[in-house]
Amino acid sequence: MIVRMTSCFLACMCLLLNGCVQTPRSEADVFSSITQLTSGYSRAGEAYFSHDMQWVIFQATPTGETQYAMFVARLLKQGDDVTGIGQPIRITPPGTRNTCGYFSPDGVSVIFASTKGKEDPAEASSGYQRQGRDYRWSFPAGMEIFRADGWQAAIAATEFSKGIDLAQHAITDNNAYDAECAFSADGKSIVFASNRDADPATTRPSSADLDLYAMRADGSNPVRLTTTPGYDGGPFFSPDGRRLVYRSDRMNNNLLQIFIADVVRNASGDVVSLANEKQLTRGANVNWGPYWHADGRQIVFSCSAISHTNYELFVVDDQAKHLSRLTFAAGADILPVYSPDGKYLMWTSQRATDKTSQLFIGKLKARFAATPARTR
Repeated sequence: MIVRMTSCFLACMCLLLNGCVQTPRSEADVFSSITQLTSGYSRAGEAYFSHDMQWVIFQATPTGETQYAMFVARLLKQGDDVTGIGQPIRITPPGTRNTCGYFSPDGVSVIFASTKGKEDPAEASSGYQRQGRDYRWSFPAGMEIFRADGWQAAIAATEFSKGIDLAQHAITDNNAYDAECAFSADGKSIVFASNRDADPATTRPSSADLDLYAMRADGSNPVRLTTTPGYDGGPFFSPDGRRLVYRSDRMNNNLLQIFIADVVRNASGDVVSLANEKQLTRGANVNWGPYWHADGRQIVFSCSAISHTNYELFVVDDQAKHLSRLTFAAGADILPVYSPDGKYLMWTSQRATDKTSQLFIGKLKARFAATPARTR
């Protein structure tokens, strides 16, 4: 059941963000249309746009399988309206776990994390999982980041129904979890999460000591960006390339909060550290899946403030002063991403008629759309 936005709830959210709440009363205030993009999968989610908005990459579990595979699909449009996606093309092989696909800004490359060649069926399934009112993560040690160049030509030369294995070139290689990866705005860097330097003596078995890292787009020169105990993950560069947004479990209580920080580069343009870290959310809610608005000033994320069984999407500005609720549907609404042109929001939702998690896209009304920021 959807919880109404009572004055008590609004007051709590005000305290949570140390600022004012500006919340629509329904999805009709936010979107001019909402379209379901995937169906026929046991579950689908975590999708990202190509920079030219011609493609999406997402993960989904085909019927009869238990793990996520990676897919790409063309966006279908009528004029300025997205009407759906074309036939998805599978790009990872069966028997592997896959997640976190992302396009390079120039569209030449895709990256994703996979256990290809290192799959251990005995390991717990990866992902963000709820147990009671606590939250647990599992991180397969065989998860590496793969990069596929020239992917469009490769899939054009294959039969769509058969798919293609693009997990051929790993740009990380160790006995640790490397995933949650994204390109920088200029395409020269990749930011990701890893437990490669975790201390077994201090890492709790229920969580993991993950930190943020950056490397060049070819996988060279990896550098650790955070060193705090607990989980730091899900990083994304801002549209201008100057900041990161990410989620963190700094209190070691299985509750995630949203952070932003400035990106520090050396004379060669490599990311070397973070500065001026700022926490945007507080309190006893799980706040995760943050992503930058195309204007580079607002951040959309999923929050458990309504209910631990009814995550909803919220958007907050980078000063943590203004918060708006965007979704009002039963079940989970999670992993939101804005389109590069600032006109659409795509996310994972359980609002499908069969109650499975599937991908949806909504066209934003003028108040919530934005002009894209300049890239660095």
